[in-house]
Amino acid sequence: MPASEQPSNTEPVQTTSPSLAELEHTSWQQLASAPESEKDPFKTMVVATCADAGADARMVVLRQVDANRKYVWFHTDARAEKVIQLEAFPTATLLFWDENRQIQLRLIVETRLHTDDYVADDQWAALWVGGRKTYLSERKPGSEQPAPYPGFPESLGEELPTEAQSEEGRDNFAVIECRVLSMEYLHLSRKGQTRAQFRYEPESKMVWLAP
Repeated sequence: MPASEQPSNTEPVQTTSPSLAELEHTSWQQLASAPESEKDPFKTMVVATCADAGADARMVVLRQVDANRKYVWFHTDARAEKVIQLEAFPTATLLFWDENRQIQLRLIVETRLHTDDYVADDQWAALWVGGRKTYLSERKPGSEQPAPYPGFPESLGEELPTEAQSEEGRDNFAVIECRVLSMEYLHLSRKGQTRAQFRYEPESKMVWLAP
């Protein structure tokens, strides 16, 4: 019998698409690992809020993720306009994009502000002096200035503050806690797009969506 006709002991590889549950789990694991990696695309996200003139959006850094409880956290200056917006309307949208994997995650969240409690204290304590530097700004974020302003005391220049100096920024530091109400997943591909939604509140539900 020719070699080409010999029976093969190798089974063909079965390729199957992930289930909704597998996709949801993987998405949360990718989010959870992002804060620890400087190069992970999910380390930064767009936060969209409601403003008097319509929608408002800006980039922030993802600081912490609790995949089991479905919570994420980010930091902000307590004087920033987004704090006022979130106090008036606490629902926001978080948007993540990974260029390499061609994956977008869109989270609808309900936010809670932390400034003078253990949550803010713990996250401030874990923040290195370089991260604390911008909270030393004497000027309110978004306020008009006569000339470019670096966002921290100009006397610091390229230097980092000392640990003691950085503590002066604590009063301007805030943590935004985000309880995730739903997550929407979108994967772009030439073979076809994949879109799904994972709802957590008011009831838990996983569904496929048309892209």
